[in-house]
Amino acid sequence: MTEFAQALEPLDITGTAYFTDALRTASDLGGTPQPPFACVSRNLLVQGLRLHMTDWGAGAPDRPALVLLHGGAVTGRTWGPFCALLAHQYRLIAVDMRGHGDSEWPRDAHAAHNTMAEDVRQIIAQLQLERPVVVGHSVGGMLLMRLMVHSPELLRGAVLVDVGPEVVYPGWEPKKEVHETVRLYESVDEYVRRQAPRMKRSEEHIRRNAKHELMQREDGLYQLKFDPRHPMGGLDGRFMPGMPDLETLRSVALPTLIARGAQSGFLLQDAAERLAQTLPRGELAVIPDCEHMVYTDNPAALAQAVDGFVAGL
Repeated sequence: MTEFAQALEPLDITGTAYFTDALRTASDLGGTPQPPFACVSRNLLVQGLRLHMTDWGAGAPDRPALVLLHGGAVTGRTWGPFCALLAHQYRLIAVDMRGHGDSEWPRDAHAAHNTMAEDVRQIIAQLQLERPVVVGHSVGGMLLMRLMVHSPELLRGAVLVDVGPEVVYPGWEPKKEVHETVRLYESVDEYVRRQAPRMKRSEEHIRRNAKHELMQREDGLYQLKFDPRHPMGGLDGRFMPGMPDLETLRSVALPTLIARGAQSGFLLQDAAERLAQTLPRGELAVIPDCEHMVYTDNPAALAQAVDGFVAGL
């Protein structure tokens, strides 16, 4: 339902529906995209898997680079409106993590978080990025915390979006539909109807995003672009070895922004404050008008916070 590179040769997707939808949504949600800038779909072979990413601001190697890691059950394309607001001054690489989006599903279903963190390390190396800022939301932030502890020399800074070592799994009532990864839909409209009561976004925005988050199967049904065998991010301890705790992060001197959704039920305010106070160079930004999905609920405010953080490095 959306265009992406079929081999290792990059594909320019500037001007496709995905690109124009991202700009429209960014504008609708209070931002001001400033084209022209390019968006390229590219693949890399990483640890034996073909991993896909959208490369906003590609072709401008002198711009600071940001690597964007999405949360569970979604794809790198969800960063589109956020990227549309910053691609005039940064290069933004939004990764489809293994088993997500247009990346390959691992044949052995192997998607432990340490392995996924190694994917990110290798992407940075293959793209020859010079100490990028890495931005990680939810599961992506869990991978980023591993990099902060074990490979801080690779990073210029880190942005943890509504995630930290103390999050509310028990008792958290997530948008359950998003996590029902084996659910099939008769149509995009059915998906929108089921999502709308659970999301802060309008039906128009959900429908616009769905074109890039869903795939149509050979039998005509639709499903999320997500391997249902993939761990959702932490309830099964087998996938969580190496998850840094607060005490471990106390020794990480990397500049770090914690961006908490003001209405988030996942990263609570006191936990976000403890994390910012524990990190030697931590700072906290509370992003208004959003729950856990900060970068889709309010991409303009998050882009402003990230831009200010990066500019201060």
